[in-house]
Amino acid sequence: MKLSWLLPAYTFIALANAAPMPLTFLSEQNPPVNYEDDRQKAAGFSVELLKLIWQQLDEPQQPIKFLPWARAYYIAQTEPGSVLFATSRTADRENMFKWVCPISTAGVALFRRKKDNFDLTSTSAINDLTIGVIRSDIAEDVVIAKTYNKSRLVKARNTEQLIRLLQSGKIDMIAAYEPVVYATIQQLGLSPVDYPKELVLQRMTDCFAFNRTTSDNVINNYQKALAKVHESAEYRKLVNQYHMLDFK
Repeated sequence: MKLSWLLPAYTFIALANAAPMPLTFLSEQNPPVNYEDDRQKAAGFSVELLKLIWQQLDEPQQPIKFLPWARAYYIAQTEPGSVLFATSRTADRENMFKWVCPISTAGVALFRRKKDNFDLTSTSAINDLTIGVIRSDIAEDVVIAKTYNKSRLVKARNTEQLIRLLQSGKIDMIAAYEPVVYATIQQLGLSPVDYPKELVLQRMTDCFAFNRTTSDNVINNYQKALAKVHESAEYRKLVNQYHMLDFK
């Protein structure tokens, strides 16, 4: 009788000491920040930064799933244990995730073809333009917030598709992260000179976005590890290697 009476207490202790929920790391093809290389291995600044964090935590490297942004963004909000990076931290997103910051800062900018010229001093003129964005990307929210007519937005799966649409003249401009656009243009064998930056719409901080169910203990551990990484010689080497990014 005593053993059966004590069983719930032992069960409670076992659950309390159980290992935390395993994390699933999600990302997208966004070089040079995060991407899969020619060998299908995770690469990029944010990936290398995450590896340094794991070293600080004395944790083994874990798989990273690369998915289209819209799908990864949905999973990170709905599936416990999900971590999406690099994710721009904004007021609208603040309560959607728990955050570990910063990875880097970057600007959402408008790009055009060199041969095109547009009047961006007039709101009505901007609203007449067809602007390409990545579906569910922060650039979509930024463009809409700048009083742009959302009915003329063209939504793509990724940056490569955006640039192809711009190259073919199917859209007037694209709105996306500066370093990602430049890196993708070069990967496609195009010249950045032919796709000048017209205007920086907004600068934001990118972070690791954890599903809201993640324990505060896990968040605190990752944040402390990131702070230690920022003070390391390995981090300085990483910053120098990815000089295209504007780090905070």
